[in-house]
Amino acid sequence: MIPGRLRECLKILRWSATDLAEQLGCPEIDVTAWLDGRTRAPIAITAWLEALVKAHRALPPPSLSKPEPARDIRPIKLTDVDIATPAIRRPGLDSITAQFPYPHRAPNAAGARPTLIPGQRKGASSHATHPL
Repeated sequence: MIPGRLRECLKILRWSATDLAEQLGCPEIDVTAWLDGRTRAPIAITAWLEALVKAHRALPPPSLSKPEPARDIRPIKLTDVDIATPAIRRPGLDSITAQFPYPHRAPNAAGARPTLIPGQRKGASSHATHPL
């Protein structure tokens, strides 16, 4: 990035050399050297500044001249999600369901579950093949 473009980016962001040095955690003398053209700014920093400028231009500040009235004001309801996990209902909180972070097998779910082979201790393996 040429020094003129670097100064332009700082102007758009309303930053000084001190502000940029503080954001980067580097000495201000390095930033002034980039701005004066004595050394080249690292490519990672120039790409980061260009991305900040692009975001700054894409997201202008909101207009506060006349606020828009809220048109659709109603309470937000969280609907229950049908997942095979035990849910905890908290009294007094309508339509809010707390669920465990990981799905668990429902106690009444159908399907084969692994069982112990007679004579085998829990947690031990005989390393032998057994019919399913």
